[in-house]
Amino acid sequence: MMIYLKTQKLIAAMLLYAASPVWALELQHQRFSDDEIFSAVVNKFKKTLLHRFNSAATGERKPLLVLGSKLTFSTKIKSPSFVHLTQQELVAQQQAVFILITNTGLDAERNALYVEYDIPSNASFGVLRVYPENGVLVAESKDSYRSSSGARATYGKLYDGVACRDNTEMAYRWNYYEDNGLSGRCLDTMFTEFMDYSSR
Repeated sequence: MMIYLKTQKLIAAMLLYAASPVWALELQHQRFSDDEIFSAVVNKFKKTLLHRFNSAATGERKPLLVLGSKLTFSTKIKSPSFVHLTQQELVAQQQAVFILITNTGLDAERNALYVEYDIPSNASFGVLRVYPENGVLVAESKDSYRSSSGARATYGKLYDGVACRDNTEMAYRWNYYEDNGLSGRCLDTMFTEFMDYSSR
């Protein structure tokens, strides 16, 4: 946990935090929409974000994008690449596979946008550098880390104290990590695995 916290502080120090949400951003004298910006981020992890803990789930589904409390949009981002959910909607649906964008920041020359992300379903987090290349936004990894305790902390902040519902992605995820096969039955009434997440 100590390594995880130090890493989070390092990431925070690297970012030049944006004072307002990214609606239309100018990079290298080119303007990009919020859809273009976050589509570049989501597409970087598309395979990971299409994973389902319930392997029997059917139907095509887009990756899920969630914005942290430091990035507030007055309306939902409409995109063909992803579905923008609020944290409240994510928890209500008990989704387990998503990308959480916790912050963004521009470099001093406005050449690139740095995006801090968290994907707890595969215990990864880090910083992406998003910049234009031949008129198209590209997302490359600036720093990437793996931390199971960090993933538990992210899920814990969202689901601690929430009653588990059978056959949701979170129920399947819980069983997956407990090696209970493909069961979608809740292992307890509440998501008790996160009770001590803050100390991990």
